[in-house]
Amino acid sequence: MPTSFHDSLNRLHTRMVDLLWHQWSSLGVAGYPRPSDDRIIDPEALLLATTRFGRYDSRLMDESIDWLAKFGRRISLQRLQGLHRSWPDVADPRVLSAIAELLGQQVAHRKWRVLADQAPQSSSQESLFLRSDGTPALPAGDAAPIFAKHGLLRGKLELRAMSQPPDPRTRTTLIFTLRALLGVNARAEILAWLLTHDSGHPAAIARATGYFSKSIQQILNEMEESAQVFSVRHGREKHFRVRSKDWQFLLPSPAQDQLPFPRWVDWMPLFAAITRFAQTLSEPGIDSQSEPFQASQLREALDAAMPALLQSGIAPGLHSTRTQRGTELIQSILEDIDMLLV
Repeated sequence: MPTSFHDSLNRLHTRMVDLLWHQWSSLGVAGYPRPSDDRIIDPEALLLATTRFGRYDSRLMDESIDWLAKFGRRISLQRLQGLHRSWPDVADPRVLSAIAELLGQQVAHRKWRVLADQAPQSSSQESLFLRSDGTPALPAGDAAPIFAKHGLLRGKLELRAMSQPPDPRTRTTLIFTLRALLGVNARAEILAWLLTHDSGHPAAIARATGYFSKSIQQILNEMEESAQVFSVRHGREKHFRVRSKDWQFLLPSPAQDQLPFPRWVDWMPLFAAITRFAQTLSEPGIDSQSEPFQASQLREALDAAMPALLQSGIAPGLHSTRTQRGTELIQSILEDIDMLLV
């Protein structure tokens, strides 16, 4: 008997919304962060994912825009554009361009206009907000003109101005602490990566941070001249590292555990994989198809998502599906997807 993916899709959207709420709350949005989370927050990846999955929670969308209206200068637009090009399926480009145009109206955020200007005009319109099953949630009141210009209908946007800046006493906001110290540039991400790894080759750091490898190589060579970044040879390759104990002042208080810095996660590959699964679960008519067809669709989604999941470094459980078939395969994949977001 075919499996109904309706509940699985709802649960996936709910899990994603919960994760995004937690991360935005950790950055200063009025909400409830998880105190036990030790994963570093990637602000650009968070924004890109919110343009798609924030459509399933109007308050999440509006509170994230509220934060950006106050602290959008702390977002790296260069990196945001680079990640968007590398992982084009994660973001909803219409939502991203509408937010960029909205922010660009402020003098302090005029650089955001570049993102808005790059977006094509939309001739069709649909509801910005969606129910968890993907059906449109009708907008209330008069349409917001900026969003309507980009083909998205929603009611009037009223920002509460309750967002706070990222708290440097929170470990997961390490990137923002480093940006405050070093500026909104690649050096902040490079140092964050080095502090959360033993050592790394510039190419690996570039893949994880979303910058060009040659740029990372040049910056690392410059940083090495400070005598705070060191290089070691592995064959013909040059790997870079820092002594994390020398950077303890970045932490809220002296670390009592063996992993004082937050855990690095490549969020964009994970968000790309989740987007791929969500698209598969929402395919029209898939619930009425045969079990073998459903299993093959999920298998194709898994095969397409696996490179991204492997890059994210947090999806080992999905390898066990290779020998499974039918209902067993379907349930195993759905359970593993669910666990990725917990």
